[in-house]
Amino acid sequence: MNPEINHDIPFEEREYTTNYHFKLEYLHPRYWPLWSLIGLLFIIGRLPFTWVLTLGRNIGYILMKIGGSRVKVTRRNLELCFPEKSAEEREKLLRKNFEAIGIALLEPGVAWFSSRKRIERISHFIGWSRILKTQDSGQGVLVNALHMTCVEMACRIAAERFSFNILYRVHDNPVYEYVSGVRRNSYRNKARFIPRKQVKDLLFFLKKGEIGIILPDQDMGRKRSYFLPFFGIDAATIPSTSDFARLSNAKVVFGTYCIDKDDKYLVEFSEPLENFPSDDNKDDSLRLNQLTEDFVRKYPDQYLWQHRRFKTRPEGEPSLYGKKERKKKKR
Repeated sequence: MNPEINHDIPFEEREYTTNYHFKLEYLHPRYWPLWSLIGLLFIIGRLPFTWVLTLGRNIGYILMKIGGSRVKVTRRNLELCFPEKSAEEREKLLRKNFEAIGIALLEPGVAWFSSRKRIERISHFIGWSRILKTQDSGQGVLVNALHMTCVEMACRIAAERFSFNILYRVHDNPVYEYVSGVRRNSYRNKARFIPRKQVKDLLFFLKKGEIGIILPDQDMGRKRSYFLPFFGIDAATIPSTSDFARLSNAKVVFGTYCIDKDDKYLVEFSEPLENFPSDDNKDDSLRLNQLTEDFVRKYPDQYLWQHRRFKTRPEGEPSLYGKKERKKKKR
């Protein structure tokens, strides 16, 4: 499903997360299972938070036991990034990571359907004064975030404090896109979810002095990428943060989020990065890779290891994930 954006409408007046009007087709029987899951998320959003965490961890454990390609990719990523750990230690980390994934599957229920008081009660936010100080200078703020498992909750926690614009991937299922959009529009402050190909729109708001958020820490292919170290392995790294900051004259901060040892969400924005962007996109991207790695090492169980971060290889290098088996055609 592609957002229904009318490009003749001024940037400020567009509905970036699609025109969220209910359609009768959403009641088609093929969507009934998803509506049931959304109803379940509504109920989950009203459970005690400790119950949500316990239920999510058990779901994650079951998903790990079921296995599949995501488990294989996760195990391989942990093997590549933590060679200093024993096989037993990595298996424990694998389990904790899938427990975090299980929690993430339930988090939309908490993010979409919880009261503001509840969100405040289960979270901490550090760095808001840093953002205000930067915006007072008239510059926009570009947040370089990363793919931790609790990204949906981080958006809700941030929206309790300020308006922002975030590039995101539009969901393939129109019912999920409709419900998530309606709920996100109910947050205290405006959160514009801009389809990731609408970069010009994000730049427009950054130039106006607003806050933008991007998550550039995934393998987006060979085009425009540098091969830079991430956990000691050359990884295809896009220089989007440098490019966007330079084009919009925005200050860049590093944004992190996780569930801390007290089972509360911790969201933190750094001070604006000094000398960023520099004259060298490659150096900037290497710097961000290192910041990402440093944080992931603190909370390795909550990074999205299910993504093939090292899928694209430099010319001549073999795949780090092995070749996919092709099904033999029956003669």
